[in-house]
Amino acid sequence: MNKPATPHLVIIDALNLIRRIDGALRGFSAQSTLDTAQLISLTNQAVTRLARGHCPSHIVAVFDGDGNNWRKKHYPAYKENRKPMADDLALQLEPIRQQWRQIGVSSLLTEHDEADDLIATLSTKMLNAGGKVTVISTDQGFYQLLPLGLKIWDHFSSQWVDEKIVYQKYGIKSEQLLDYWSIVGQSGNKIPGVSGLGPKAALKILSQYDNLTLAFAATPAATEKPLIKLQQNKDQARLSYKLVKLRTDLELAINLKSIRYQPAGTDAQRPSEEAHEPQ
Repeated sequence: MNKPATPHLVIIDALNLIRRIDGALRGFSAQSTLDTAQLISLTNQAVTRLARGHCPSHIVAVFDGDGNNWRKKHYPAYKENRKPMADDLALQLEPIRQQWRQIGVSSLLTEHDEADDLIATLSTKMLNAGGKVTVISTDQGFYQLLPLGLKIWDHFSSQWVDEKIVYQKYGIKSEQLLDYWSIVGQSGNKIPGVSGLGPKAALKILSQYDNLTLAFAATPAATEKPLIKLQQNKDQARLSYKLVKLRTDLELAINLKSIRYQPAGTDAQRPSEEAHEPQ
């Protein structure tokens, strides 16, 4: 008897993909107006290519909610003053989703949740059920999920993101990223970190103490000024940690059966995978 195939979930960070294509289109044309037909065509081509190239048993495109998420409630400055999506692009999101549905790719979005948390939750659900996960995104926030065993594909650079790339970018291991961002913050998201401590100080602390827990418990020498400053600002570091950490415990209104990949024009189920499919 053949062993059931391992389910493979491909998760597309939808707005990451769409915004990058939109930005390229406006840049290439040197116009502020949007060619909607070309945008829909190019996003459709990209998703079709991703589905064919990664051979998923399940696939879903995940979108952001309205921005009134738990981070904003916990820390009102979160993503403050970020430039909103252009109105003409926002109007194309539903037509894009409709096009993607026609080629077998469902969408997931909730009223308030951020796509990052939905992706982290869905990834964890599949990995815990014994499946494989590939996240399609250029968002470095997903690097924190690498220790879980998922894969990250950068569509625009056509490369896998692995520990080597993480080290090249940050000089640390992926499991240290949350601690690193807790110290240095994330300026693009208005996550503060610890004022006065930058990448150099964070790397020095983490190279010596490995993580925040050990750094907080250490007894610093008088010359260890970065560590002293960190310990004096534990609350700020802990706040930043909470904000940068992706949630993996959201309630999802879908199950894996609802996002099985069936390319356009196919109706047949794959029984060997169905028998092994997690709920």
